[in-house]
Formats: sequence, structure tokens, C-alpha cells
Amino acid sequence: MRAIMVSETLLQISNLKVGFKTRRGYLQALSGISLDIRSGEIFGIVGETGCGKSVTGLSILGLVPRPGHITDGEILLQGDNLLRKNKRELAHIRGKKITMIFQDPGSSLNPVFTVGKQIVRVLQRHQNLNKSAARARVMEVFQSVGLPDAKRIFNAYPHQLSGGMQQRVMIAMALACQPDLLIADEPTTALDVTIQAQILYLLRDLRDRLGITVILITHDIGVIAQLCDRLA
Repeated sequence: MRAIMVSETLLQISNLKVGFKTRRGYLQALSGISLDIRSGEIFGIVGETGCGKSVTGLSILGLVPRPGHITDGEILLQGDNLLRKNKRELAHIRGKKITMIFQDPGSSLNPVFTVGKQIVRVLQRHQNLNKSAARARVMEVFQSVGLPDAKRIFNAYPHQLSGGMQQRVMIAMALACQPDLLIADEPTTALDVTIQAQILYLLRDLRDRLGITVILITHDIGVIAQLCDRLA
């Protein structure tokens, strides 16, 4: 992926409203937020639990969980309105142009398949690579995210890896198809302090080396201050 100067607008969110129908009535999760994300930056979304940070990330991917739904607004990726895409089109965009990592990597990985096989499947789906080429790409991204002994990790099951290594695997999976945008939702919350620092350094390093745009969602203002170019 080419390095990108921080100037062009990659993602523009305008007047986004998301609501949930509950037994107690209607809950407005997002009340008309607007954001402008520039190419190549690390953009922070900070706030307390329940303020709608994660809903924002899921809205970008078209994955707002039921009974939630987007009621108004626009989400433009390089000028293309994602809210006008059908499910098949959004599935193609997810993993290829936009990817997301979550706070608990252990629950994001399938426990019955090796981590290497899971990433190979992602590459075969989005890049149409054969098994040999996909495996080579997995080894490449493992090296890129600082995973040692890539062959062993390729053949490991999620439970055989530490939390920090699982999160690096998730970042590798997110980067495998060379997306334009990586959304990181509380990526260090489940990790100890030392590993948190390593993951944050990795995100910044990947931005610097690959030019990828990162949206970092967190409740931790210290993380934002350490890593982000701008915040909301």
C-alpha cells in the first residue's frame, strides 16, 4: 500500500442517526454526528461506555446489531455513500476496503480453525488467491505485525496464543487485504499494560509504514493523547 499524505478526505460522516427499539421505548444511540476522516491519519473517538462509540464503528461497516437501525445521515467512503449499498456490496467492502478489530481478540477468532487457515479464507474470499499465494501473504503480514515464528503461529489454534499474540493475529487479518481504513475498537482493553503499549506502537508503526488510516475507539484519554492526530 502506498504511503498517503494526511490531507485527502477518506471518510465523511454527515448527520448520522442510529436508534434502537427496546421494550422501554426508543433509544437514540447517535443523534446526528458528523466526522471528517483524512487519509493517513489516526483519528480518535473517545467517550464513556454507552456513549455510542462502537455503534459509530459498526455503522461504518453496516453492522449495527438488531434491533438497531440507521435512521438518517450519510457515510461517504471516497465519495461513495455506503448507506446506499446492498448487503452483498457491503460484504465486499468489509475486509477489503474497511476492516475492524475488537477489544477481545479471543472471541473474534474461530476456536475450531487454526489462525492461519482463517486468514487464508479471508484472502481467498476477497483477493481470489490460491492457497499457496494466500499462505505466502499470511506469512508476510505476520512479519509485518511483529509475530515471531510465523510458521508455528500459522498452525496454532487461538487458545494456544496469548492475548497479545491473538490481537496481533487480528491486526494481521485486518491488514491482509490491504484496506484503506482500519477501525480499532478498544483494541488494548483486554491486555496487560506492557502489551497495550506494544499494540499501540504497532498501530502507529503500521500507519507510518503503510499509510493506512486508523479510527481508534477508546474510553482512555491517555491512549488518545499518545497515539491520535485528531479526536472527536
